[in-house]
Amino acid sequence: MLLSQLGMRSIVFISLVLAIAMIAPGAVQVTEDNTRTIPALDSTNITYCEVSACGYIEGLGLEVVGEPIVTEDEFGTRVSVQVVNRDRSVGQREFWAELRTQEGAFVEAMRGQLVLTDQGPQFIEFFFTGSAPEFTGLLMDLGY
Repeated sequence: MLLSQLGMRSIVFISLVLAIAMIAPGAVQVTEDNTRTIPALDSTNITYCEVSACGYIEGLGLEVVGEPIVTEDEFGTRVSVQVVNRDRSVGQREFWAELRTQEGAFVEAMRGQLVLTDQGPQFIEFFFTGSAPEFTGLLMDLGY
């Protein structure tokens, strides 16, 4: 039956239908990936939370985990805040941070960028002009 002309046509037709059916899930995935972009920062409406208390940020699909990682070099201090991309969003987003003393006095404001991918560790990178020991005594509020 498969060696006849009718059998060969049937196999080609079934293969074509299967190939088209296998393309549909890929098209659906591409459509979903394009709708999972993270919204841009609205500078007129910024919400701040203390980094250690932020947790899951509703609306962004991000969860702030752990304490900031502080690294000092000859130009200043790099502060990295790790986030988990719970909604698997993609894109780039700006964040702000404010540093305050334990008494609440303003010290410095920083702007950071987050480039989201759907895998791997994600970090918001900030730059602090002071030293690492100066940073350790300050409270950091994350603005989103």
